[in-house]
Amino acid sequence: MANISSADSFTPLQRLTSRTTAFQGIDSQLIRCDIVFGMPSQDCRGTGICKLTSDLDTPPQLKNDCSNTTAFAGRVGEGNRVMLAFFRELLCAQLYSRHFRKGVLELTEPCPLPEGLVNNLKLKGKALLPGKYMVQEQDGCFRVEVACYR
Repeated sequence: MANISSADSFTPLQRLTSRTTAFQGIDSQLIRCDIVFGMPSQDCRGTGICKLTSDLDTPPQLKNDCSNTTAFAGRVGEGNRVMLAFFRELLCAQLYSRHFRKGVLELTEPCPLPEGLVNNLKLKGKALLPGKYMVQEQDGCFRVEVACYR
């Protein structure tokens, strides 16, 4: 798997704690998640987010391929939106160019959220909603706020 990486030796957790400006406006703790990209109706092929699992519900079980990555999730505002933080060095080149390069993450189908994540973050919705979401990049971190309730 070809990863886009930097020359430093920080771990993702060290990067997370050192990039505080990328996480301003988060109204909850951050929870580690595994993200599989694609569309649920297309057996996780295509664009969007197909599946999101959190450490609260299942232990990490990522396959070693270029369709998934690790992210951190947090609640924004009153729980209508979920902030997802992705680290550039954990994205293979294909994921980066398909989902983040143009500055927009597009979800064409809803993606169910795990019950533990919904409850722990006190979210109002139980799925990531379809839409086009702006990707903000700062210090090698991609931040995307995705609606989970209208």
